[in-house]
Amino acid sequence: MPTKNVDNKLITVAKRYSDALAQVAQEKNELDTVYSDLTTVVDALDAVSELKNFLTHPVIPQNEKKELLKSVFEGKITQDVLNLLSILAEKNKINILDTILYCFESSVDEAKNILKVGVVSAVDVDEDLKTKLKEKLEAKLKKTIKLEFELNPEIIAGLVLKIQDKTIDGSMAAKLEGFKKQLR
Repeated sequence: MPTKNVDNKLITVAKRYSDALAQVAQEKNELDTVYSDLTTVVDALDAVSELKNFLTHPVIPQNEKKELLKSVFEGKITQDVLNLLSILAEKNKINILDTILYCFESSVDEAKNILKVGVVSAVDVDEDLKTKLKEKLEAKLKKTIKLEFELNPEIIAGLVLKIQDKTIDGSMAAKLEGFKKQLR
């Protein structure tokens, strides 16, 4: 998932564009296609810095930006995504495309009843434990779970789960910190 260029300050604005696009895509049963097209555009802008620089340059007229977008992407992506690009070019907001993609992925996951769960561990988790964890979370939360693993040796042992805005800290580091507080 391309989250490297997501700016948290832009999420509110990007979510408006993402929600509108998601609604149209869902009505047309094209969520996956639109997600793929958005990913293609973001990847193209990341790969060709000249294209991104041209589209984000404040002095270049919007009609030139829109013409370039049309010449590069027309026939390769859905008309709805091309329309979004045109609107973003008109409003000098091409720079929020990564954040729109991030928000759109959340909309796709929600529509498909998928929940992402971040799992932080001190060491690599074996496949058997991953499968058991996924099955238990799916049974408990009644959603399809996508596990995203991260290594952090500072937690010593155990797991830290990040589910939406909640954190469940079952790490040894947290337990040791709790013991320290009790001893004071």
